[in-house]
Amino acid sequence: MNGKNIMQAFEISEYRARLDKVRGLMSDAGMVALVVISEASQCYLLGYESFSGAEPQAVLVTLDDDPYFILRKMDADFATDAGCWLPQDRLVGYSESFVGGSGEGSAWEVIGQFVNDKVGASACVGVELSALRGTDYHKLVGALGVQEPLDGSGLVSACGLVKSEREVLYMREAAAIADRAMLAGIDKIAVGTRHCDVAAAIVSALCAGTESVSGGPLPWLPHIRGGQLANAPHQPWMDDVFAAGQQYLLEFSAGRHRHSAPITRVVHIGPAKPSRKNLHEGALAGFHAAVDAMRPGATCGDVTRAYDAALQPYGLTRASRIGYSIGIDSIAGPSLAPSNDTEIVANMTFHLQSAFYERGERYMLSDTVLVTENSAELMSTIPRILFELPA
Repeated sequence: MNGKNIMQAFEISEYRARLDKVRGLMSDAGMVALVVISEASQCYLLGYESFSGAEPQAVLVTLDDDPYFILRKMDADFATDAGCWLPQDRLVGYSESFVGGSGEGSAWEVIGQFVNDKVGASACVGVELSALRGTDYHKLVGALGVQEPLDGSGLVSACGLVKSEREVLYMREAAAIADRAMLAGIDKIAVGTRHCDVAAAIVSALCAGTESVSGGPLPWLPHIRGGQLANAPHQPWMDDVFAAGQQYLLEFSAGRHRHSAPITRVVHIGPAKPSRKNLHEGALAGFHAAVDAMRPGATCGDVTRAYDAALQPYGLTRASRIGYSIGIDSIAGPSLAPSNDTEIVANMTFHLQSAFYERGERYMLSDTVLVTENSAELMSTIPRILFELPA
């Protein structure tokens, strides 16, 4: 690591190699500059691990020079303490008068004008448009002085699909933390226990980490779904208690330097009825079929079709995509869906999900998967069983 900053997660040489990949794609797309808006992309390129607090920030990448990072001055003054490898003269801070509608205008206009000053109003500039909201888009594009910037959405994340050795290490560390948190959550569940108390046990374990590895900020809050009421797929938890005869899924992700390792397991309070056991066995069969198919040379569609075929003997039908590429923060690339022909290569990582959504019958089994040279490796050591707890 670079001696100037103990927070820095990667060698500067790795960040420069990432920039070279991005510049290659920029050149192919006819861009002389790219305005990077996504915080995950900014973290990937610069190592900056802080969160913006909803204030605008952007990285300006050009073809032949180090990037500039434009952000709130109070953050720019201390960005190296948050892992950013750039020297201070590449950190551009805008004043508090542009924060929260304080009066001078929008920080997006400051960012657009800075880009203009550096590359010129007539340059072919790309922007991560998918990371912009409607009003922010108009402010930034207006300041850039262009009719329509080139769309650079997904360009940086495409460069991060294949993980480096150290990225894999951080994801393994996150997976070990997630395993601890899963056991803590399951151990807390009992008839009459509040969902929020189990969530608190999980969050505490995610923050505490292991004896040798500190927990990092959470990519998302834990999801506790199941029972008669908790049916909405993406609601974290409810003001409810665990009840006998019901099944619940616990889904969450640990984080290490903002690298994610999601996991989901299902808990049944009391003996599970045959239909729920059949659901679990079918979901597990699909899960293992997908893992077996997830190897270099296959496509995302191949993996999904193998999953679908394994469900047929159980009378089950896939409810949604079965996962997605995972990396910094959360979703970071292609979906595992039958129409996706993205080729899988070694050192890709995926959140593989075997999920079924019916009212009162929530089920999901998931793991973080690393594609190796010849097969796929599951990062979690937690058994992939239907946990049946005493009623």
